[in-house]
Amino acid sequence: MATLVLGVLGRAVLGPVGGLIGTLVGGSVDRRLLGSPRREGRRATPEVQAASYGEPIPLLSGRMRLSGNVIWATPVRETVSQTGGGKRGPSTTNYAYSASFAVLLCAGSIVDIGRIWADGKLIRDAGGQWLVPASMRVHRGGERQPADPLIAAAEGVAPAFRGCSYVVFEDLQLAEFGNRLPNLSFEVLASNGPVDLGEAIPTMASNIGLALTTTGQFPSVDGLYIGASGPFSDTLGPILTATGAVLAGGVRLVGTAVQPLSLNLDHALDASAVEGGPGARPDRDRQRRMAAGSVPDVIEISYYDVERDYQPGLQRSRIQPGARTDIIALPIGLDAPAAKRLCTELLVRATAKRQRRSLRLPWRFLGITPGDILVLPDGVWQVVECRFEGFVLSLDLVRAGASYAPFSASDGGRALVHGDVPAGPTTLVVMDLPPLPGELPDRPRLWLAGAGQAAGWRRAGVAMSLDGGMSYTGIGILPAPATMGRTLTALASANPATWDELASVDVELLSDGMWLEGRSRAAVLAGGNLAMVGDELIQFAHALPLGDRRFRLSGLLRGRRGTDWAVPTHGADEAFVVLDPAALLQLSLPIERLGEAVRLRLLGSGDSDMSPVWATIGGEALRPLAPVHLRHSRSSGEIQFDWIPQSRAGFGWPDLTDVPLAEPNPLWRLTLRDGTSVIETLEVTAPTWRCADRSGPLWLEVAQVGHTLGRSAILAIP
Repeated sequence: MATLVLGVLGRAVLGPVGGLIGTLVGGSVDRRLLGSPRREGRRATPEVQAASYGEPIPLLSGRMRLSGNVIWATPVRETVSQTGGGKRGPSTTNYAYSASFAVLLCAGSIVDIGRIWADGKLIRDAGGQWLVPASMRVHRGGERQPADPLIAAAEGVAPAFRGCSYVVFEDLQLAEFGNRLPNLSFEVLASNGPVDLGEAIPTMASNIGLALTTTGQFPSVDGLYIGASGPFSDTLGPILTATGAVLAGGVRLVGTAVQPLSLNLDHALDASAVEGGPGARPDRDRQRRMAAGSVPDVIEISYYDVERDYQPGLQRSRIQPGARTDIIALPIGLDAPAAKRLCTELLVRATAKRQRRSLRLPWRFLGITPGDILVLPDGVWQVVECRFEGFVLSLDLVRAGASYAPFSASDGGRALVHGDVPAGPTTLVVMDLPPLPGELPDRPRLWLAGAGQAAGWRRAGVAMSLDGGMSYTGIGILPAPATMGRTLTALASANPATWDELASVDVELLSDGMWLEGRSRAAVLAGGNLAMVGDELIQFAHALPLGDRRFRLSGLLRGRRGTDWAVPTHGADEAFVVLDPAALLQLSLPIERLGEAVRLRLLGSGDSDMSPVWATIGGEALRPLAPVHLRHSRSSGEIQFDWIPQSRAGFGWPDLTDVPLAEPNPLWRLTLRDGTSVIETLEVTAPTWRCADRSGPLWLEVAQVGHTLGRSAILAIP
């Protein structure tokens, strides 16, 4: 209301400038009367990943990457928290979202789950280490597997999905994925090592009620995946074409390198060999050559490249440039050389099949079936069709291509492949700090810094317990690795009121990926290179690399932001953290929790065996700063004591005048001592005090009393 009234009045009296001044003054009055406004953080409308009804359940052999299908999910859970607020600005309401859901992988049992991707990004490595905070249970598809406990608790009566493998995620944090369920894909291991297609295809066929047998040799592949709707023949046909196998009688698969049958053309039927008697018409062996356009000039094979995170791969073979290109899509996992070999051998076989012939044999050769190899005087032929009529076996043959064809070296090309580097454990440092630049907290808060020594460390979640570990609540995710480590030398004491040009400290950083850089004095005075060393906050202008993650820091500003009391307290092997708020996680707690212990559990991919970290909820952000420059003078039988207060509301001096004390009622507690006892204790409201002079030594201790929390550190003068 004051904003509106004073704005209109100022415009009427002084014009547009007066209106602006009135608006600003009125806003200040409104804030004092009505309190600081609340600012809403970005509230999301989370989308749940679609779960398609009626999708076929995939069949898998070997090792492949599957997307799966969501078969159960709870409503997305919203968690509301507040940060900021108080005297320096409005509070912010933050929203976090999580979801629990189950994803069906494939029919049958599996050995284990390898890597996992979310929206194409690797979130779990091959060793089972999570790169983001997650909790997942794997159900391997046994016929006796029980129902998942989370689904059973939510549904009462829950299916166990026996005979199908699936995974269940519990309270997956969705902030990493745009506050929605991510598109997940899984590296599923249905068997250990490569699989032989001659064994895998009949096994898969039996799952849908088909009985197939195999003879001959079939290639080995990393994985075979059947997941599309449609007849089984739509999947089987391209595989048979690519491998050179033949389906005989609808029940038998005949592979390559079958034991050949040597056959003399004398066995072919003529007039004397026909069992119909004299007068039968002789029938000679017939050969023909198909037109060049009847076979492809180029063959391309598409597959899943196991060396490129199962991304689609393509290999091409050609004998000569031409217009006809045949493309064969294979649901199998291969590396690039194996796919190139398969493509080249297929082209050789297709070219050889331009030569065809027919042959008639007597009934005693009925054992010959499609796929068999016949060695004739003019070469090697493969049977593609058999007909038996009138005790005569008619065969259609094609020229058999070489079982091995030379091929040029090949690779799968370049692609963005996420590194499968172990994340390793998280190192966590909990800090009770004074107000950092731009903030004035009105409640206790701790700053959490974390990073990992391993190259694969990304981020880690943190859960908090206030009841000694009986229950935990997630408080967020460490946003980025903090630049941190340990000191190798003890930092010497110095005067915090000026540049420390004499002392230096050697630090060793936690990870090879971390680095420290020096800055100009102007940049340091503007706030750059603020770091915590033990309990003291320092700033440094010079960072000399010493090798092996070690640096020597010098050109120091000491006792920053009211930590001058910690200047003489240092030893070796202290925590070192560069204070970049963008890499830190803030934990705000109610004022009534002051002095209590909090237990913090890390939820990073390498933190399953890490012990919880204990910390005490202090109040350094609320504690007033110790006064400075205490001095005294004697005159007329009295002693005059004066001091200068420090303000935690602002550590700069922008207008060269006194800054506000950040306490509504300034108050200082004084203790006057002699050599043996306390003479007097009192509180004053101004930074000055007079008392009667006494003989003998006297000491005065001055501490500022905070509106919210206790007193500051003590400033004493003899």
